[in-house]
Amino acid sequence: MELLQEGQKLSINIQKDEKLIEIISEIKDIQDDRLIIELPPYFMRYIEYLDVGNRLTMKVFSKLGTIDFNAIVINSPLEDEEFAVELDYNALKLTPGEELPVVSAIETLVISRNEVAITAKTIEISTEYLKFYSDKTFSEEESFDCKLYLPKDYGTISFKATVTEVDAVYDNEYTVAYSSMSEYDRQSLLYYMYIYANDTERE
Repeated sequence: MELLQEGQKLSINIQKDEKLIEIISEIKDIQDDRLIIELPPYFMRYIEYLDVGNRLTMKVFSKLGTIDFNAIVINSPLEDEEFAVELDYNALKLTPGEELPVVSAIETLVISRNEVAITAKTIEISTEYLKFYSDKTFSEEESFDCKLYLPKDYGTISFKATVTEVDAVYDNEYTVAYSSMSEYDRQSLLYYMYIYANDTERE
């Protein structure tokens, strides 16, 4: 089996300041020196990170395990119909294991509202706030308890959150601030963000 194939789920990971951003994408085409990537609709909010020459950390999920590599943007989605990054097979790092569905490689947010558990998809994590997508409707200043389930063995972060922004452009996207979080969980979150941003770095 080839390590990379069309249709594989791919995670673009970006660390900027104290923000951790993950863009879940899909491999559209594989060429000799580049990968053509199908971006999700919300990519425009992160367009500054996808400009030509920017360096990105990538994770691909395959039947053989997780494939990690760093890449440079070759074609920006604003300048071209296709978004492409360099492909250097010598830079690929395979972590063997069972096939990992993409949902297991990102954080899962579970919101408790009126004794009902609502599962949401994280879009962006920082030390001060969290952005998520949900098919449920939330309003500004609404507060609720949350559990953020981190991948692998990084643990679970518990906190109370307050909605600070309902996105005016993207439907069902919300920003919450941590209105209550233990110091232990805050340190765990900082550690996770540091490890996630640095565990695939190469010289």
